[in-house]
Amino acid sequence: MINSEIAELCGTILGDGNLHKSSNRITITGSIDDLDYYQSKIIPLFVKYFNGKVFLRKRKDRNSYYMWIENKEAFNFFLDIGFQRGNKSKSGIPIKIMENPKLWKPFLRGLFDTDGYLKFSKQNKEYAYYPRIRFTFQESPLIGDLKEILTKLGFNYSLHKDRRYSTYDFEISGKSNLEKWMGLIGINNPVKLKKYQYWKKHGVYIPK
Repeated sequence: MINSEIAELCGTILGDGNLHKSSNRITITGSIDDLDYYQSKIIPLFVKYFNGKVFLRKRKDRNSYYMWIENKEAFNFFLDIGFQRGNKSKSGIPIKIMENPKLWKPFLRGLFDTDGYLKFSKQNKEYAYYPRIRFTFQESPLIGDLKEILTKLGFNYSLHKDRRYSTYDFEISGKSNLEKWMGLIGINNPVKLKKYQYWKKHGVYIPK
């Protein structure tokens, strides 16, 4: 059974995660700023639903954190609902999530919190004020699935294919779209949430 919290985990795995091609290991890798998010949100969900030990360490080869759970029950669950071992090029949104609109929002939240970006551009002004939610993915069934649910949720977005890297860029732009995102989807990643809150308070965003 997939509930809203499991749907959110599905979003995080399709975002920055991976099912190992030979072992029963699920990994999620994110920036060094994601430590609080992993500890406060993702690890507790894995422990709650799969009763397994979750490991977390800072990677020496890059400025990021590496989280994994080696648990056959959890691994088989995600395989059974449609995830693929190794490369995610054949993975889309699990059919049980696609069929249940109540699960779209938590799925999108998990996807954004791990693999989405919230940027602010200057447009024609001297300060960064114009919000842009952005996703970039390699070609996979996820592209078509994401198009479908964003459209059905009423978001205005652009989709651009970068032929140099065979990637697809989704962009949801403007104040009304960002406020709609916060009302419908929300943000659980503390770093991204603080960025939104700063913009909401000041009307601009000044990077650190």
